[in-house]
Amino acid sequence: MKNRTWAEINIDNLIYNVKTIKKFVGKDVKILAAVKANAYGHDSIEITRVLSPYIEIFGVASIDEAIELRIHRIPNRILILSPTISNDAPKIVDYNIMPNLVSYSYAKSIDRESYKKSRITEAHIEIDTGMNRTGISYRDAEREITKILELKNIKVTGIFSHFAEAEKKDKGFSIEQKRRYDIIIKKLKEKGINFKYRHLANSSGIVNIKGSFYNLVRPGIMVYGQYTDERLKKFIKVKQVMFLKSRICQIKNLKKGDTVSYGRNFIAEKSMRIATVLIGYGDGYSRLLSNRSHMFLKGKRVKVVGNVCMDLTMIDITGVKDVKVGDEVEVFGDNISINELAKLSGLLNYEILTGIGPRVPRIFVKNGKIYYQKNILATNGGNLV
Repeated sequence: MKNRTWAEINIDNLIYNVKTIKKFVGKDVKILAAVKANAYGHDSIEITRVLSPYIEIFGVASIDEAIELRIHRIPNRILILSPTISNDAPKIVDYNIMPNLVSYSYAKSIDRESYKKSRITEAHIEIDTGMNRTGISYRDAEREITKILELKNIKVTGIFSHFAEAEKKDKGFSIEQKRRYDIIIKKLKEKGINFKYRHLANSSGIVNIKGSFYNLVRPGIMVYGQYTDERLKKFIKVKQVMFLKSRICQIKNLKKGDTVSYGRNFIAEKSMRIATVLIGYGDGYSRLLSNRSHMFLKGKRVKVVGNVCMDLTMIDITGVKDVKVGDEVEVFGDNISINELAKLSGLLNYEILTGIGPRVPRIFVKNGKIYYQKNILATNGGNLV
């Protein structure tokens, strides 16, 4: 056995998805790819390295995520989509990161630091059009943005907002958000104020909200081959990028009445065979899947039995022939979908992907061949294959 559990990252599918999105939005619209939360669990360093030629801007959630990309020499613009604190201003300036200016007071802290270092810092401004999470309220946006633009050491090149429910069939609120955003853009344009980048559409908005592309779109989960709503599949076809696999470490024969795992909440109703798989909630396989989900082994779906443990999960292999220790098991992939696990656990597909833990090696595959393996628990941080 080489790895106990591993996530295969299909780079061909990743590139296919970005090219598909690009074709969908048109040649005049650029892409900001969200790579926050370790590129949705896929490994932000390798994902950004591969996608760098195709992407205008990478979007992250924190200063640490941004610096990680700069340390690994990712040359693209990097936008911190979430607000940061004033203490981060020196790092933002030093590492040439674009902050999200969510208030005039925060913009002043960036301006002061930029002035100290004789720099001009590029930034974007977020308008809150109704999500009530972050950004300058659309009610105050014209006044606040005009003030921010007076600061001498900030160059605002982008203005954006965020849809709250763009995946829904009822598009009413999304259309209202777009209307509020358009009004601000129009009022500023009347004052002679224009922005290089205007962006509103996330993965759902790209597919579901007409006229929301502007000149930059902001796909997240769609880059990784997933949808915010299964209904959107009919509009654009993307391919799954992560495939989670594990191995069998032990096989047991049970008699009627035997119990399985912590809590003993699975009781064998007849003689059966079970196998223990080397994955648990410590790897990101949720305990909410206990006694509910399936894995895929030797061409068959096999039921999870008993409670998922931190490091191990048991499956019923009674109907599967020739099973042996070391056999590969599909946790999710071509036969067990991420959405199936999400529905069974009550989680989002986002949570399934971002929950895959750090001790699970990422195995990068291109043209059907492994070219790189990254295990962040290894002392060398990963090794070429």
